[in-house]
Formats: sequence, structure tokens, C-alpha cells
Amino acid sequence: MANNNIGTTSATYTDVTRTNIRTLSKGISAQIAKAKFIAIDTEFTGLVISNASRVFNLKTTEWVTRAIDMREKYRAMSNIAKTHALVAMGLSTFSTRHTRPGSYNVHNFNFLLQSQNSHLINPSSISFLAETGFDLGRQATKGIRYFSGPNPKPVEVKTASINEEGLLIRKVFLDIVRAGVPLVIHNGLFDLVYLYQSFFGPLPDTYESFVFDLSEMFPGGIYDTKIIAEKETPQSASYLAYLFHKSERLQKQRLDRGEPALAIKLKDSLVRGSSEPKVCCRQLLPDHPSPKPYCESFAQRGNCRYGSQCFRSHDINFILDCQEKEAAAEEEENSGTRIVEASVESNTRDKKRKRDDEMDAAGSDSPYKISRTDTVDDLQKTVTTVAIDGLAAEKQDVTVSTPPEESKEANGSDPLRLPDELPLNMYHTAAYDAFMTGYIFASYRLVLEDKMSDYKNKVYIMGSDNPLLIQAGLYARTSVTYHQTMRLMNAATAEAAEPSAADADHQQTTA
Repeated sequence: MANNNIGTTSATYTDVTRTNIRTLSKGISAQIAKAKFIAIDTEFTGLVISNASRVFNLKTTEWVTRAIDMREKYRAMSNIAKTHALVAMGLSTFSTRHTRPGSYNVHNFNFLLQSQNSHLINPSSISFLAETGFDLGRQATKGIRYFSGPNPKPVEVKTASINEEGLLIRKVFLDIVRAGVPLVIHNGLFDLVYLYQSFFGPLPDTYESFVFDLSEMFPGGIYDTKIIAEKETPQSASYLAYLFHKSERLQKQRLDRGEPALAIKLKDSLVRGSSEPKVCCRQLLPDHPSPKPYCESFAQRGNCRYGSQCFRSHDINFILDCQEKEAAAEEEENSGTRIVEASVESNTRDKKRKRDDEMDAAGSDSPYKISRTDTVDDLQKTVTTVAIDGLAAEKQDVTVSTPPEESKEANGSDPLRLPDELPLNMYHTAAYDAFMTGYIFASYRLVLEDKMSDYKNKVYIMGSDNPLLIQAGLYARTSVTYHQTMRLMNAATAEAAEPSAADADHQQTTA
């Protein structure tokens, strides 16, 4: 059982590799079948094609994943998924724990994958994975071996174990399709494209057929938590880790108020040794004057060009602490300003009334003078630098970094000292990302209730104000891949449901 110690919620997950997938397969299928909804996340070897060798003779116009036209975008994403590979898949199943709303048993699974198709690796993607704790050596030796397209059935090779691994990991995805429950993603269009190509079959030629297939594959609907967040809180950050910690705080506030709140019980039991935090020396960066003790770029977008070398805090709980203080200070300042303005206005009216009364009594030549001595207190509050989530650091075995102390030099020319030890970065473990995605969805589901249906089958499209609607088009039809794979899947389901000949003989004898 691996452990992610991020924030107040410590998420365990079952690590699934080529050495244990046979043992765990039935248990995984059982949890998928019991799920009320399923959250998923993937890691892969590329998002774009950049600086490709001329030997590939690529038409660059067909690889622009940021294209505005959806047909061009889908063609580019399809090309990427066909030439690159999944390296990990995270799966979180949320099943009912109690009858009260928001109560779930959660199983998290992290599938380490190794495609047996020759594929491309984008340098920036693989660097990102390595920098965020992904063990490439372990993926090479322990990854579940699979073949993606061009056939709906896994490619048969001479090695029986590879054939079995490919069948088992494909069965996991087809079990998700069979479940028919809501599928939850976060900014997950690429995840859907990769999963389809890897475990369902060759991608359709048109995006119209692709979305039609998805609408048929997932009758419970596809929900994208990034879409929900950007519609419900448009002025706030919407990246995954930020939303997760914000959802944690919201649920704690609901619990403190006596309102229905999430009650999550993690059920994973497989034990695996965890890796030690990496240690490295970071270069010192010159101080840049900023009114805030945290990195504003990271707070807004979840990334920073300085990365681990940034001299300001990237800890999301610390950022949220600061933002809550900022919001409280702003509200207090606005409230104080309104009170002072009302007081000044009232005093002015009273003095004017008194002056008018005195002038009426003494005559117009009375030497009445008004002296204003009203002052407005400075209500601006400064954000205090606080230690990050002490509870998490105290109760859990995890290395944390506290926000650096500000330089005492007035001119700010001295660099800020950074800790030499880096925390073990677990945000981009696919299983933990899937868990965070599911937790955010469960939080919104509890708060929004029936309004959640407004977000069914709407997927975030980068660079677009409008979501991709997962629905049947007027002139679209499901693809050949869909019909072939569903026919094979239904046949396998029927075969598994039929009693064996021995069982049938036994039943007849017993009768």
C-alpha cells in the first residue's frame, strides 16, 4: 500500500504491476462493479510533437493539439495517442458506505504500464514525470505489458505472460465501461483519447464518431471537474491540487456547521515499500520583491517557471491559508470603510443641523466655524506567514517545506535561503490524481445536488470557452471499433455468466 501524504487527507492506493495483476484482477473488478462513480487519471509520454526528426516526415499541420477547430484538434490528439503511450493509469472507485449523503468507501489503484508498441517519447513529458517522482526504471521492469490498437483484441505474441497481462489490463477498462456509472475526469480529454486507443480499439477517424462512442460507452455520463469548477467559481484557480485542498476545507466547514459533509474511508490493503525523499542542492535565486509570501504564479495556474527553485511557497495549504486571510482582511477593510463613511456622513448631518440651529438662534452674522477632525483608521491587514499544515507534518511521516523567511535587508538584495531537502512529490501519481478528482466531484455532488446534471457530458477543451459535448451528433454514427469491441465484450460477459458444464451436471444431479 503506497501512501500520498499531501494535505490533511492521506490517500493510500494499491500499486498494480505485472507481478500482482493476476492476483488482484478479480478484486479490482468487484470494486468497479460496486462503484457509484469512478474517477480516472493517466500519465503518458507526450502531449505534443516538438522538434521531430525529419525522418518521420510529419505534416506539422496535422499535429497541432491547440487548434481552434475541433476536427483539427481531434486529428492532432488522435495522432499523438497513436504514436505515444500510456505509462500509468490511476483508478478510484467510490462506493456507498452508509445511507447518509456523502459517505463513501474508496479504493485507489495505480496501474504501472508498459506499452509493447514502439512509440515516441516527448522529452519535456518524460522530464516532468521524472521530476515529480515517477520511477522510469521501475516502469521498465514492473510495468504491465500491453498492446494498443490496431485490433479490438490484444495482439497475440509468443510470450503467454504478456498476452495475459494485456488481457487483464484491457479487462479493467472494459469493466469500467460495463459498470455504466458516471466517469469523472479533470481536464481529461487527452485521458479519454489515450484510454480509447490503448484499451478499447483504434480511434475513430472523426471526432463526431469519437464523442458518439463515448456517449454510448458511458451511459452514466462523463463529468469533468475542471468544467464544474470554472463555472461555479470562475474567479478562482481550477487546477487539480488547488481544487482538492479547497474541497477539503469546504467539507470541514460544512461539518463544523452541522451540515452534511463527505465521509471518506480508504479501503486499500496491499503493502508496498515507499521510496525515500530525494535530496538535491538547489541554486539560489535573487529575491524579487512581492507583497505575498507565496508564489502567485503557482497559486493561479499550478505551475511556476522556477519549479522547485522558486523562493516562494508552492504549498497549496499555505496558499489557501494566506488567501483566506487576504479575503478576511479585504472584507474587514471594506466593512470598516463602509462604517466610517456612514459615521462621517452622520456626523456631517448632525453638525450641519447644529450649525443651522445656532445660526437661526444667533442670526446670520454669527461667527460660526466648522472644524473637521474626523480620521479614518488604517484597516489594512498584513498577511502573516504561517507554518504549513502542522497536523499533516505531525501525524504523518512526510518531509515538508515551510515558506522561507523574508530577507531582513531593507533593499531586498540578499537571496532567500532555501532548504536543501526536497519533499517527496506525489501530486502526479496517477492514483492520487484520480482520488483527488473523485473527491472534488463528491464534494460538488453533495453541495450542488440536482444541479450536477447541468455538467453531465461536458468536457473541458483547452483554449475554448465552450466545452466538448459528449453526445450523438445529428449526422454522426458510432464507429466500427465501437461495434467490434462491444460485440466481443458482450460475448465475454455472456460466457462468464453461463455456468460451466460441470456445474450444470451437478445441478441436474442435485435436482
